[in-house]
Amino acid sequence: MNCDTAKQIRIIDLLEKLGYSPKRIANESWWYISPFRQEKTPSFKVNLAKNLYYDFGEGTGGTTLDFVMRYNNCDLKSALNILDNSVFSFVQPTVLNTTSQSEKNYEITSITEVTNTHLIQYVKSRKLCFKTVKKYCKQIHYTLNDKSYYAIGFKNDMNGYELRNKYVKMCLGSKTVSYIRNNSKKVILLESWSDFISFLTLYPNTEYQFDYIILNSVTTLNNTLLIESNSYLYKSDKIKYESIICLFDNDKAGDLATEKVFDTYRNITVDKRVVYQEYKDLNDYLLTINPDNSV
Repeated sequence: MNCDTAKQIRIIDLLEKLGYSPKRIANESWWYISPFRQEKTPSFKVNLAKNLYYDFGEGTGGTTLDFVMRYNNCDLKSALNILDNSVFSFVQPTVLNTTSQSEKNYEITSITEVTNTHLIQYVKSRKLCFKTVKKYCKQIHYTLNDKSYYAIGFKNDMNGYELRNKYVKMCLGSKTVSYIRNNSKKVILLESWSDFISFLTLYPNTEYQFDYIILNSVTTLNNTLLIESNSYLYKSDKIKYESIICLFDNDKAGDLATEKVFDTYRNITVDKRVVYQEYKDLNDYLLTINPDNSV
């Protein structure tokens, strides 16, 4: 991919893939919560006609390539590789858990059951079963750059937390998969914890019929499940599952992730996205067919 082609990719499409939706639309100006920091008032504007962004909080802006370089903290060559090879599958913003406390810019101050009314309302807006959310998620209070925040947290296998609320989509700590074992011979692969909870909301009787691996980002696929004899899918150098079921997003990144799993585990991989083929993901599907199953 060259620079001209990269600049033609719409910034709003990248933002959508990253989980950001416009908070205000005024003609050709779309306003977002900035993907570069915590904030409540949208200060990140995209001009649709020019396909340029401007972040009023930082006083910076630019093209699609400028956005990718800023978001991933990389150079031009790396940005082109990300757009060309990852099919918009960006690494989600991560607050790294470093060994040096002087470099660590966040602190988890409390981990409790989900009780905050705003977080409960967020769960209900996604039509997720709240009892299931309470079982698999926690309410995380944390400080980041000396400011206090809270969000729903889903723990991964390196003790990091995938955080979500109305305004935030990020990870505290190291990013990796979350593995839920039920001693099943079948495993379901999903992209995010909201997809996982959506699946259990749609099919509550299947909770213990499968094992589940939540990638928490398709970028974790290469260095976990696609490694030869990984501990998730292998036991004593033998595949421990009879079936690997892919329930990824219906987009280019989801297509690519599914193809990679097929290429590696061809004889036992099943693509079940046909169930929600007209929708972006399981949660979008859930929103259309589940009028009120969020309690």
